[in-house]
Amino acid sequence: MQEEKIPSSKVGAKIVEWYSCILSSSYEDATILKHEVTQMLKKMEDDDKILAYYSLVNYRHENMLDGNNKSVSLEDTFQYVETQMDHYLKYLYYFVSGQDEFNNHKYRTAVKMFRKAERLLEYVQDDAEEAEFLGYMGYAYYRINQYLLSLSYLEQAETVFRRLNLTKKAINNKQVMGAIYVELRQYDKGDQILIEALNESTYATTTGIILRALGLSQFSQNNYPSALHYFKRALEIEEHANSIYGMNTLAEMAHAQFKLGDKSNALIHLEKAKASAHFYNDLECKARCKYLEGLYHASKITVVDEALDELLNAELYFELCELAEELIDIFEKKGDDNSVIKYFKIAYKAKLNQNMIGDDQE
Repeated sequence: MQEEKIPSSKVGAKIVEWYSCILSSSYEDATILKHEVTQMLKKMEDDDKILAYYSLVNYRHENMLDGNNKSVSLEDTFQYVETQMDHYLKYLYYFVSGQDEFNNHKYRTAVKMFRKAERLLEYVQDDAEEAEFLGYMGYAYYRINQYLLSLSYLEQAETVFRRLNLTKKAINNKQVMGAIYVELRQYDKGDQILIEALNESTYATTTGIILRALGLSQFSQNNYPSALHYFKRALEIEEHANSIYGMNTLAEMAHAQFKLGDKSNALIHLEKAKASAHFYNDLECKARCKYLEGLYHASKITVVDEALDELLNAELYFELCELAEELIDIFEKKGDDNSVIKYFKIAYKAKLNQNMIGDDQE
């Protein structure tokens, strides 16, 4: 059986920790972390950027051994660094830190780190790498509801990727733009962009993500049979089904089936989604599954509220707002004004938090 690869984002986060010790001249800690990183690299998934980052930090580590000046602070170090390589290293420090925050669903913190990296973007001499940064910035802004900013970055990234004939990455950015227009309830435009991306895609993983996005669009328009059609197509793609995206698609399929009153099949897919969420240890999907189980199967509003609290505590405001808005609609139809007010307040506070980038952001 092939050994499971370590995600490059985890290795990148460990290199950030190592580099921080170098900058603060913590010789012993840096040496320990270098050894940990070196061992992780042997099992890491392919990622040329992380390998380059390792090489640059290792160079700085060797310099530290030569100088061994333990009185230099991080800020002092950044003040006297002047070479292009050091500016680029500092860029990578912030960019990789932002990636790690993004992968841990800490989108506001990710934006803060990316903004710091952006100030050093002039020292990135590779167009593809700059486009990758622009794409990440767009994804992060999307997750905190800063849609206009997100579209601006994603459009720039797609343009550069197409100029470089990096079609897969261009399509990835395009499908996020389509999803944004769906979020803005500009369904015709959003669906058109997604279908264009789908027709262009020859990549299994990307095609699965686009099909899922089209399903989410149909779900948002209350067209649950059509949503199921796209979710099923996505899960027929092995690469999608056996991924974290497939985990979410299973939960969304169960949701659509609950909406259609197909409880038996919904429970089957819900159990699969729960097992997958446990495998990936994904808090968001675990909470969503609990929400679905409490609302549609157990009929226990206390379980639903527990799920919402879990999303709130994890600062997953995007998901919290989405589910609270569904509850508002459900209780409005039941004429339960007290519950409508209760979940309206939750949705409103979640939206406010989504739109807050951070205290020190401009």
